[in-house]
Amino acid sequence: MGYVTINITLVAFIVASVAYVMKEVWKPEILRKGSIAIFIVAFALNTVLVINRWMESGHAPFSNLYESLIFYAWSVGFVYLVLEYMYSLRIVGALAAVMIMLTLLYASTSDETIRPLMPALQSNWLTVHVITYFIGYAALGISFITAILYLIGRTRPSGTIIAAASGIDFEKLSYKIVAFGFPFLTLGMVTGAVWANKAWGTYWSWDPKETWSLITWLIYLVYLHSPLVLPKLSIISKEKRPVFQSVCLVVAFSAVIFTYLGLSYLPSASDSAHVYQNQ
Repeated sequence: MGYVTINITLVAFIVASVAYVMKEVWKPEILRKGSIAIFIVAFALNTVLVINRWMESGHAPFSNLYESLIFYAWSVGFVYLVLEYMYSLRIVGALAAVMIMLTLLYASTSDETIRPLMPALQSNWLTVHVITYFIGYAALGISFITAILYLIGRTRPSGTIIAAASGIDFEKLSYKIVAFGFPFLTLGMVTGAVWANKAWGTYWSWDPKETWSLITWLIYLVYLHSPLVLPKLSIISKEKRPVFQSVCLVVAFSAVIFTYLGLSYLPSASDSAHVYQNQ
C-alpha cells in the first residue's frame, strides 16, 4: 500500500507544481485558488502515508531511510503551508512541490520493510528529536529554494517566471524563513543530545553525523549574523552582500543534505549511531 500511496501522492504534487507555474504565468483566479487546493490535497495524501506507516509499524516513522524520507516530505509540505499563510510565497510553492516529489521518489526506491526497533530507538526523545529537526530541515529547504530564486532573478531579471514573482523580495524572505527554521534546528540538536545521553550515557560523542550537524548549525548561525557582520567587511560591496548571503544558503543546505543523506554512503558510516537502518 505504501508504494501505491507514494505514486498517487507524487502525481498530486506534480499537478500542484504545474498549477503553481501556470498561476504565475497566466494569473487566472481559478488557478490562484486551485494551486493551493491541489497542494493541500497532495499534502493530505502524504499525511495518510505517514499515519498509515505509523499504524503499521507501531512506532513513529523514523527508524529507517524510507520512513524518514516520507516524513521529511510531509515536513516540507507542512512548513510550506505555514509559510504560505504567513508570507504568501506564490511561485515558491511550485519548487516546494518539486522538492517533495524528489524526496518521495527517492523513498520509493528505498526498502520499506518494517523491522523491530533497536532499544536505543525506543524513546520518546527520539520522536521529539526527529520532529524538531525535520521541521527545521524543511524550513531550511524552502530557504534554499528562495535563495536559488533570488540568484536566478539576479542573472535573468526579466522574461522569466521569476519576473512573475517580482513582488517578492526573495533576499528578505530567505532570512525570515531561516529565522523561523533555525530554532527548530537548535532544538533538534539539544533534544538529540538528551536522547544520546539516555541511550548511550553521553551527550556528545563526535559521531560523524553529530559533527556535521554542528557544522551545519554553525553555517546557519553565520548566515543569521551576516547582516551585522558584512557591513563591517570592506571586501564585500553592499551590492554583493545579498548574493553572498544567498550563496551561503545554497552551501548551507548542501551541508544539510550531506548530513542527512550523504554521510550514510561514506566508509565511516558504519561507525555512526545515526545511520538509518535498512538502507
